[in-house]
Amino acid sequence: MTGQSSRSIRVRIAHTSLQCLKEERGSALVLVMFIVLILTILGLSVLSATVGGAQRTETRKNDVQSLHLAEKTLDEAVAYITSSLNKKIESNIDISQAELDQSIKNFLIALPTTLPDTLSAGLKTSTDLANATGKISGITYAVEGTIGTGTLVKYIVTINSEAEVNGVKRNLKQRVFIDTFPDFLKYTIGSEKNLTINGAPLIIGNIYAGDILIISDKAEYTYKKKFHTLVSSPFEIDGEAHVQSLDKLIYREEGKSELKASEITKETSMTGKIPQDKVEIRNRRTFVEVNVEGSFVDKVAEAIGTGADRTTIRNKLAEGKLASYLAGMNLYNFDAIDQVGLIKPILRDDSPEAQKDYKEEMREYTKKLNTIKHPTKSVIYNGNLDLDGSDDFPGVLYSEEDKNSTSSRKWLIVDGNLIVDNYGNEKPVQIRANILVTGKVEIRGNVQIDSTMFVFKEPSTINGIPEHTTLVEDATLQGLDGKELVLISRGPILINRLAAFSNTPTQLDAFFYTDSDADLYGVGSIFSLSGGFFAKGNLTINAVRGTAIGKDNNIVIDSNSNLIRFKAAYNDQIFEDQKAGLPRVKTVNISVEDMQLE
Repeated sequence: MTGQSSRSIRVRIAHTSLQCLKEERGSALVLVMFIVLILTILGLSVLSATVGGAQRTETRKNDVQSLHLAEKTLDEAVAYITSSLNKKIESNIDISQAELDQSIKNFLIALPTTLPDTLSAGLKTSTDLANATGKISGITYAVEGTIGTGTLVKYIVTINSEAEVNGVKRNLKQRVFIDTFPDFLKYTIGSEKNLTINGAPLIIGNIYAGDILIISDKAEYTYKKKFHTLVSSPFEIDGEAHVQSLDKLIYREEGKSELKASEITKETSMTGKIPQDKVEIRNRRTFVEVNVEGSFVDKVAEAIGTGADRTTIRNKLAEGKLASYLAGMNLYNFDAIDQVGLIKPILRDDSPEAQKDYKEEMREYTKKLNTIKHPTKSVIYNGNLDLDGSDDFPGVLYSEEDKNSTSSRKWLIVDGNLIVDNYGNEKPVQIRANILVTGKVEIRGNVQIDSTMFVFKEPSTINGIPEHTTLVEDATLQGLDGKELVLISRGPILINRLAAFSNTPTQLDAFFYTDSDADLYGVGSIFSLSGGFFAKGNLTINAVRGTAIGKDNNIVIDSNSNLIRFKAAYNDQIFEDQKAGLPRVKTVNISVEDMQLE
């Protein structure tokens, strides 16, 4: 019974299993279809992602291309404006500064505020991209300063660009600043060629080198006709260095190989070097030069006023007949004085007739002196003018209003040499005047000054060396009423101290500019310059620190005192103080802000 029962159970189990197999028939098909569905969904997802990625990539590509096209549009607009304005300056060298400012304004007015397909000025951007357009969508401008008032005028132009590539649009905005300020007045120390700083001066403000900037710890000087060198440190600058490239900023340190700024690493000692974040690349092609000859002619024309002929002025300067030309014009806004006629009368005898003549001559003489001492018009002085601090020639004082007059500009024009010399006299010569000098300028002694001065004379060559047409010798230049001197010379400038080895700095409240090379020394001499010095040619500064004593054939420097013998600090009031007298320039100054996405 037991055996039959077990077999019966196995039969039932087998029968049940067979029945289950029959019931699961077709499930494999369902499973396969389910797997196919999953794979289809995955495939579609991958395909969708691929297509979407491609679309996003294409959109991103169009977005980047439209952004670049909008940037290109702005760049071309700035280039067009710069080129057009520079052509205006080049073709209008004989117009006044006010006329130049008005010409710039008229040019900006002529640029339409919206520039679509009707654009004819050349501001529509060309592109090789398909389905792409780039254009200026708007130009507006504002003016800072008032044209014709003697103030410096700046134009702020806002340019909007629009670019579209395959339906993707980008809009950018950029502000452009335009002025005709001479760039040399924006630097404490600078040169349009090579600037070499040897030793240990202190410079507060920015410096500029139009070619190579060399920083060396070894000062060079000549004493008693012998050449010497002296290592002195530290060189200090509180400001930026504007150079052409890092390869053109070179450091020379005693006992070490020459080092370019581009070769500086984290391990390099920065003692005596300019921090890399204070080095700016400034392309010399954007540097706004001063035109000394053109500016001189411009200022003479300002003094003449209506009817000035710049071509004639230029010719008379070349002939050496400027004074006779101006005096012969009988201008109501001019006073003319001839040195030959400016002779102090002498009482010949005690007779009534002689005394009467003497009094009459003295009245006329005093009148002429007052015309020089307290002028109210432009003055043309024919001959050499010597301001010696005496009662007769204590200085020249225009009123503040007359010096910075907006109409009928007032200039003291010296057709000859100007000598300011009261050496040894504690009472300073006082000068408040804008001055044009056709000859040389020499300044000595104590002077209080508020002036823009142009020195027109070209240097003669003596034994192969150009003469110094401007000499500042044993002079203390203090700003009159907080102002300063701006002296612009076609020839070389010499700043010198005959009383060498003084340890009290000579104060010079002045900006100097020369069309030539220049060398400045703070070795035996000691200077404190509040303003700046700029050379169109090469500029070399040699300076040491410490008290100085001349012994035998050399200068002995006691470096323990750490006395700064050459200090130059920038004066940012120059544009406001000397606004009426500042020179004209050859090109416009264009600076731009970063582009802004709209």
